[in-house]
Amino acid sequence: MKKRLSIVLIAIAGLSVTACKKDFLNTSSPSEFTPDLVFSSTAYTDFAITGTYALLTQDQLYSARLPLNYATNSDIEVAGADNASYKENSTRGLSNYLGTADNTSLSREWTTIYKLIERANLCVDGIRKSGLMKTSDSSTMKAFLGEAITLRSLAYFELVKNWGDVPYKAEPTKYDLSNVYLAPTDRDLIYDYLLTDLQEAENYVPWVGSGGTYATVERVTKGFIKGLIARIALFRGGYSLRNRNGNAVTERGSDWQKYYTLARTKCQEIMTQGVHKLNSSYIDIWKKLCSLQMDATYQENLFEVANGLGRSGEMGYSIGIRFYTNSKYGFGNNANVVNTTAWYFYMFDQQDLRRDATVAYYTYSNGSADVKEVFQTNPMSFNFAKWDQRFMGSNWSALNKAASGKFGYGINWSVMRYADVLLMFAETENALNGPTTLAKDALKQVRSRAFADADKATKVESYVNALTDQTSFFNAIVNERAYEFGGEAIRKYDLIRWNLLVSKIQEQRDGFKKMLAGTAPYNTLPTYLFYKYQSDNEILDKSGINFYVDKGTADIAGYTKVAWLAGLSAANKTLYSERVDLFSSGLTSGGVQNRHLYPYASSSIAESQGTLVNAYGF
Repeated sequence: MKKRLSIVLIAIAGLSVTACKKDFLNTSSPSEFTPDLVFSSTAYTDFAITGTYALLTQDQLYSARLPLNYATNSDIEVAGADNASYKENSTRGLSNYLGTADNTSLSREWTTIYKLIERANLCVDGIRKSGLMKTSDSSTMKAFLGEAITLRSLAYFELVKNWGDVPYKAEPTKYDLSNVYLAPTDRDLIYDYLLTDLQEAENYVPWVGSGGTYATVERVTKGFIKGLIARIALFRGGYSLRNRNGNAVTERGSDWQKYYTLARTKCQEIMTQGVHKLNSSYIDIWKKLCSLQMDATYQENLFEVANGLGRSGEMGYSIGIRFYTNSKYGFGNNANVVNTTAWYFYMFDQQDLRRDATVAYYTYSNGSADVKEVFQTNPMSFNFAKWDQRFMGSNWSALNKAASGKFGYGINWSVMRYADVLLMFAETENALNGPTTLAKDALKQVRSRAFADADKATKVESYVNALTDQTSFFNAIVNERAYEFGGEAIRKYDLIRWNLLVSKIQEQRDGFKKMLAGTAPYNTLPTYLFYKYQSDNEILDKSGINFYVDKGTADIAGYTKVAWLAGLSAANKTLYSERVDLFSSGLTSGGVQNRHLYPYASSSIAESQGTLVNAYGF
């Protein structure tokens, strides 16, 4: 897989201004390279753009923190497996909405994102002023401009999703620092700026695979920009926690129909173009990502952050099937950073092929270093199966067998998939026009891949056709996005923009406790599970596990019996009931309901010269 973007080391600092000290929004440093020199050459401009992309692979961005810590918790993704995960000043505590202003992780995240914005601003400014914009090289320079604008927009989007109102500037830092100490801008204004910018940028870049050096999934292309416009428009028209004269209230953005219309239009443009398609095999998406392959057949991933093997990327290590160190695959990972639970497992239809491709109810090996899958009897420590060391290939395997500590797994982070485009279209079409044939067809496309041919008549056609009103169709979209995107840093933000975060997390708590108690609608679940291995004595015979059928309490020859949910010990039921209440426990902290935003870091406040002040009870 082409990894050019993540391994080229660029002296991008040469584009920055000099400052005498560490400043609030100034992330620059001096060098002999000047903007006039850099942007007089398409090659040098490419280097500058590459240096901007490179920041996406930092731990604080898409290598680890944004998708793995900041995007949890939801009702299907949870952080941590023990009480240490609920400390206010821990990284995992951030996932449980227990952020405090003195948490140093917040300042690192904030600073790195603003560094990305500064680099992008330098590129945007330099390209717009470049003489090449009036020559035969203008199309190449405009493509670079579109990329820089999009990277800046993506960075601001992450800031607003996580902090709400933030300082906004769309120009490089000035020598006199007059544009450094800025007060926060209202998020709706920021969203409007981003949407305007992106609608300019989409005119400049090609569709993926359309030829040329830059039209790859690891660079910004037209389909991704249109998809990002749709995603941001849905947030602009959605709900968020807001500070209204010192009061914390959850409100919807103004004129939501306008933004849903924009989102619908951009999704339809992607669908009509036909460049991006659904991979016919759901599991193949993850096999290709884990083995560092591009999907040139379907182009389902609209944009991937190009991590580098041995350099960056915690996907497969901090999220994925838990592997203990063993003789076959080598060094173990620590996949309890992002967990899921039996609650999510049972959300799926029994025949949904995505269930076992998404939820790992087993580890590979255990403390005794057995070389086989081991059933996970703790229903709160399931993992996400999309990232699997067995998919990762010989180059990764050679590194892992020699490893004695964590290293960059190199798996790209998929920022957006075509399935998201289809479901955003279905959602917006339903919200604007009701569950039309167009909305239903888009939903059917996503569900069709999830079921075997024999099940499609009932699980796809009949299921979708029965959704005859806006409410039932919307609820189906809420569920479908849970089934489709588990572990992909989407669910939490979906729930926020729908104003369902608190209620869905409470639904998870209540449902999980009903499972433990064996009460309706979970009173038909088995008290004991029975499992065995395939003939190789390494892989669990997953089709034979009685997750939905009670086979009694007596031993069955050839099977291992384990207590399940209602059959667990009283001590474990108490432990798990207490823990599910700890999940996301900071969401109602500080006397504020739905406190999904993070506080400004103390260090950022101190450097802001009075322009930043925390709210929401922080």
